[in-house]
Amino acid sequence: MRILAKFKLKKMLSIFVILVLMASFALSVRQVYAEQTGGSPESGATSRIKTIYDHLKDDLGYGTDAAGGWGDWGAYWNRIRSASEWIPDGTVAVTDVKSGKTFYDGSRAEQTGTYPNPSSCSTQQYHDSYGAPVTQTTNCTNTITWTTAAPAVTGDDDDANTDPRTGLIWSRCIINSGGVPTFAATCGTNWSWDGTTDADNIAVGGKTAAQLCSERDNGWRLPSQKELMQAYIDGSYWNLLNPANRFWSRPEFTASYAWYVNLSDGYTDANSKTHSNYVRCVR
Repeated sequence: MRILAKFKLKKMLSIFVILVLMASFALSVRQVYAEQTGGSPESGATSRIKTIYDHLKDDLGYGTDAAGGWGDWGAYWNRIRSASEWIPDGTVAVTDVKSGKTFYDGSRAEQTGTYPNPSSCSTQQYHDSYGAPVTQTTNCTNTITWTTAAPAVTGDDDDANTDPRTGLIWSRCIINSGGVPTFAATCGTNWSWDGTTDADNIAVGGKTAAQLCSERDNGWRLPSQKELMQAYIDGSYWNLLNPANRFWSRPEFTASYAWYVNLSDGYTDANSKTHSNYVRCVR
């Protein structure tokens, strides 16, 4: 009987040791995935929560460690919670985005742009201002309605001055007013591109065409050739004061020539930098 009792005792002790070892192994596995709390020992391994936190913070820059409307759950959970509630923010609307292109703004729901895709100008005539019966309503860009910039700044064209397709705002012409470059409703002053050969440039201190715009403040600058050409395509003839003139652009054609564009018919060519054309700015 004593032998049998000893055997049973040894068997029970063996089973107990096995159970303790199994529990210790299970605990060590769980410690890898659990956060350290209170006085619990550090597992020595990075938990899954910490891995997510590091990715949000260091790799993506999403979320914040600060408390939120849910309270203060600690840096890790605050960042995870705030990242999960993030909503894309901006000022874009479906009418601003090219038709068929998707985006997110103001919600986490995917939105699709409705802005018309560019089309060929089959009705665009070389001289819109002279080629009857072409009018603003038969022009290839007749769907574009120019607006007035708000808030307005000194120099804004008096009529509709903002091309909604490009977002560019156009100025009045710049004239020489007693030796001072000034915006005016009439285009009465010719300027050389290089600023050194026309009497008006010399009278205002030898300012180049680019300087005439950039020194007017409010972000005014001399437009590029393509910006002037696009303004014509989008309807500058019907929206800007005195478009029937040749306006200097920023790009050079050669060391001695620069591009100009006529805003009433879209004609573009290169003139000698010493030649005289009008100056209109953009911002």
